[in-house]
Amino acid sequence: MDKWPEPNEIVVIKITKVLPYGAFADLLDYPNVQGFVHISQVASRWIKNIRNHVRPNQLRAAQVIRADKEKLQVDLSLVKVSESQQKAKIEEWEQSKRAKKILEIFAKQRKMSFDIAWKKIAEPLESRHGSLMNAFQEALITGKSALEGIPEELVEPFAEHIKKSITVPEKEVSKVVKIKSYEADAILKIKNAFRELLKQKEYSKIKATYIGGGKYHLSSKAPDYKSADKVLSSFAEELIKSIKKNGGTASIEK
Repeated sequence: MDKWPEPNEIVVIKITKVLPYGAFADLLDYPNVQGFVHISQVASRWIKNIRNHVRPNQLRAAQVIRADKEKLQVDLSLVKVSESQQKAKIEEWEQSKRAKKILEIFAKQRKMSFDIAWKKIAEPLESRHGSLMNAFQEALITGKSALEGIPEELVEPFAEHIKKSITVPEKEVSKVVKIKSYEADAILKIKNAFRELLKQKEYSKIKATYIGGGKYHLSSKAPDYKSADKVLSSFAEELIKSIKKNGGTASIEK
């Protein structure tokens, strides 16, 4: 049993058995290591029925209070993990599990052992990007340069494997533009301004919705917030120019 958790570490656990005074759980990143959550560490307040708070097969994030390797005893706390930490840790664990599966499939396709694939691919990518999934998503966004560090002969096939295996979740940003125009054909001019801009390829993912009072809700999607905001800001600026050119006024609301 080489791997052992450290005190204060936040770990992902799977509840295996619930008793009136606490719950036993497997530490999923530590093979064959089991921990115990005392009922006082299940919730921040007094609880009447522990089964209303934890149940068998439930995934949770817990903080290690004590980890005695000699006694093979790990004490855990659910109370010391905030809701945001809980969500982030489980999401990180699930992403890591998925990334390992993607690497495992690639290794089988190349008739390579998982250990060798891990050493040649995972170790350099984790060192550079912090996690495998971060590396995979970066490769989808920026290309093969994100795979620097792995053997050259594996770069092209692994980049293709990533493209087939995952998609980058898109981020969305939005702005509200307020438009005023007292021209006789103001509505037509505003519609034409939107239509001409939305025809452009770079603005193809932008959505514009009228929300009343001369205000329009604009939204844009991209693999990251920075890219989405850049495109949306450009669209808004071009729209404002067009409206002003046709006798109206427009501004972005904060």
